[in-house]
Amino acid sequence: MAEKKQKRPVESISGLYGAIPHAVLDSTAFKGASYPAKALLFDLLRQHSGKNNGHLQLSFSWLEGRGWKSRDVIQRARDELIRRGLLIQTRQGGLNIGASQYALTWLHISNYVALEIQGKDYHPGAWGFMDILPIANKNATTSPPNGKGNTASQYSPLPPAGTGEALAVP
Repeated sequence: MAEKKQKRPVESISGLYGAIPHAVLDSTAFKGASYPAKALLFDLLRQHSGKNNGHLQLSFSWLEGRGWKSRDVIQRARDELIRRGLLIQTRQGGLNIGASQYALTWLHISNYVALEIQGKDYHPGAWGFMDILPIANKNATTSPPNGKGNTASQYSPLPPAGTGEALAVP
């Protein structure tokens, strides 16, 4: 008599959760992002309820409760996510308006009420067009430790030692 195959138990998740498609995680836009930018993206994803994409906020008071200490780091990470197409600003905040609002670009926006963006202006999937390598650390030293070794790296503004002369062009 043939034995029945037992079905594998289905993973069950109770409550809200955030999902990022593997295509996004494997994209150059995500892989090339700095760690603060990735952390900010995950904290922003924490706000998503399935119905509020485009109305997500990066207020310092909320982020401070999640461990963020520097407004400057938050702004740089936010700007990097926008440049990489993983995030789009949907409404400019202000003193009497409230915080700026954002959308995750791998999800659709279902409610455009009170946003400064319209459906015809929003194109999900902007992250897929990013082909820029990881951003170089501007504070990195361009000389090796103890003055030994090659002074050039793939992010170095200096050419390798010994190529100071102009190259002959055929």
